Amino acid sequence: MTTPSTGLRLFADEPRVWLATYEAEGSPAGTATALAVDGDRAYVRVPARSGTAGRLRRRPEAEISPATLGGTPAGAPLKVDVRRLRGREARHAAAVLARRHPLRGVLVPLGHRLSRGSALYELREVGR
Repeated sequence: MTTPSTGLRLFADEPRVWLATYEAEGSPAGTATALAVDGDRAYVRVPARSGTAGRLRRRPEAEISPATLGGTPAGAPLKVDVRRLRGREARHAAAVLARRHPLRGVLVPLGHRLSRGSALYELREVGR
């Protein structure tokens, strides 16, 4: 991994983050997830048929905040633009996540496969 040069660097050592996505009417809905920072971008994985994936499909923007191990938001949020990854980019993101979270790098993809797949997303700080 490279040294981040943006506000995402604040999340590089966080074991979990709170990912807040937006409902159709604009209200936030959040979930705790693992995040891996690589340079000026970060990566997350969510179940492909989850509410989070649906909200990101409709509105590709979110906020991330540090979170406790129990998943409670524990810090100031950072606005990010979100883009779903496929092919080579998705494989790269999966590798970065697996390096950052070795146990989750095995168990989470397996669990998502059982529930019809994973969706990998790239996060970039808004305005970058």
